[in-house]
Amino acid sequence: MEHQSILSDALLRQLMAVGQVDILVGLPTLNNAETVVTVARAIEVCFARDFARQRTVMINTDAGSTDGTLEMIRNASFADSDVVQTSHSLRTLHRVVTPYHGLPGRHTALRTVFAAAELTQAKTLVVVDPAGPATTADRVTELITPIARSDAEFLAPRYRRHPRDGALITQLVRPLIRAVYGVGLDEPLGAEFSCSGRFVSHCLAQDIWKQDAASFAIDLWLRTEAISQQFPLDQIWRPATTPAAGTTLRQAVRQILISLIATLRAHESFWRTTTDVSKLRTWGRDQDGNQTAAEWDFATLEQQARHDLTEIQPLLESVLAPPVLSRLMELIAAGDPPLDDEMWIRSVYDFLSAAHRGRGASVEQLADMFVPIYIWRAARFMSHTELDPADVVQSRLNALCDGFQRLKPALVSGWAEV
Repeated sequence: MEHQSILSDALLRQLMAVGQVDILVGLPTLNNAETVVTVARAIEVCFARDFARQRTVMINTDAGSTDGTLEMIRNASFADSDVVQTSHSLRTLHRVVTPYHGLPGRHTALRTVFAAAELTQAKTLVVVDPAGPATTADRVTELITPIARSDAEFLAPRYRRHPRDGALITQLVRPLIRAVYGVGLDEPLGAEFSCSGRFVSHCLAQDIWKQDAASFAIDLWLRTEAISQQFPLDQIWRPATTPAAGTTLRQAVRQILISLIATLRAHESFWRTTTDVSKLRTWGRDQDGNQTAAEWDFATLEQQARHDLTEIQPLLESVLAPPVLSRLMELIAAGDPPLDDEMWIRSVYDFLSAAHRGRGASVEQLADMFVPIYIWRAARFMSHTELDPADVVQSRLNALCDGFQRLKPALVSGWAEV
C-alpha cells in the first residue's frame, strides 16, 4: 500500500510486532520534556483502567526534539498504582517511539500516525496534545469513547474562552467556516481530535498530504473534509490551550488565510450550495469558571496597521470592490471609527475570491496584503469592546457569525467569476 512507504523500516517492524489494534493514540512531540511524561502516563492509565479488554497502542512521533523528549517517553516507567491490571485482561498495550520519516511538520506527524492506524486496522484514532495543560486519563477516555461506540466519526475540540480571547478564531475562522460549510463548529483548529478508522482510510487516499498548504492547513482540512464528506462530526470540551511559541501574529494570519483558500478549493462543490447552519452535539465536561480576556497592545497594532494599509492602498484596488475599499479607507482616516462588520466580511470574501480567480497577485502575496486588514479589524474590535462585559462581547461575536452567513452569496458569486 502506498501509505506504508512513508513509514520507516524500523516503525514498520514495530507495528508488525504490535499487530491489529482497537485504539491507537498518537502523541506528536517537539521539545515537550516538561509535560510529555505526564501526558503519556495519562494515556497509559486510560488504556489500563478504561479499555483493559481492548488492544491499544500509543505512538509517539517526534520531530527532532533536543530536550530529551524521546528518551523520556522511551525510558518512562509507570508505577503499579498508575496502571490498573485485570486478571483476565485481553488488553494488548504497546508504546512505540519513532522520529518522523520525512520532512518535519505537524502534517508529516499526522500522516505517519494515520498510516500507522491504517496498518494496524485501528478502529479509533486519537491525537493528543503533548503540551496539554490538563491532560488526565479521564480526558483521554472522553476523546476515545464516542468514537469507539460509533456515536461519531470525528470529534473536534471545543474550548471555553473569554469572547475577547482567540481573536483570529472569533473574528475570522469560526464565522467563516460556520457560514461557508453550514456547521456550527466552534474551533476549526486545535491540536487534539479523535476519529474513526474509516475516516483515517478516507483521508490517506486524498492528495492533501502532497500539497504545500498541508504544512499548516492540515488541521483545518481534516475538519472540513469530515464535514464535506458527511462523516458524523461532533465537538468535545477540552481545556483551553496556550498557543505555541515561535509563530508571530503576522505569520499566523498569513498561514490561516492560505489554509482557508486551500480548504475552500478542496470542497468547492460542497460549500457553494450550503445554506443553513446545523448545530453540533458536544461531549465531555464544560470548563466552568471565569475566563480572563486576552491582553495585547491593540493600540500599537492598530496604528501600524493604519500605516501599512495606507501604503498598500494601490495594491488593494485590484482585490477589494470599490465600495469596500472606499469604506475601509474612510474608516482608517477617522479618529475613532465605528466597528463595521459588513466592511470586514466583504473584505474577507473579496480576498478569498481574488485568490481563487488567480489573476494578478499570487496567493502568498494576497495573504501578505490581508495581514494588516485583519490586524486593524482585530485591534478595532478589542478597542471597541474593551469596557464591555463578556455577554455583550459574545453577542457581538454572534452577530458577526450571522453577518458572514447573510453575506455568503457575495463569496459564492465572487468565487464563480472567471
